[in-house]
Amino acid sequence: ATGHFAWAAQWYPVAVVADLDPKAPYGVTVLGEDLALWYDGLSWACVADRCPHRLAPLSEGRIEQPANSSRDRAARLQCAYHGWEF
Repeated sequence: ATGHFAWAAQWYPVAVVADLDPKAPYGVTVLGEDLALWYDGLSWACVADRCPHRLAPLSEGRIEQPANSSRDRAARLQCAYHGWEF
């Protein structure tokens, strides 16, 4: 079988969870793509490491907890540039 392997269409480990601080975002690069990892209080999340507003690195932002501190609501990743939340 001949064909092209789609590297970007695969799953890759990007970090060891034990090495990450669940209270702060973490930047990592995989296959040339900058990613931001963070723990939202329910699970780990991964997005492109750039805010759509000004392309600021989301990994330099902070984790914003829900206003009512409910354990069933996910925290949000806040951009350090203008405070947009994701």
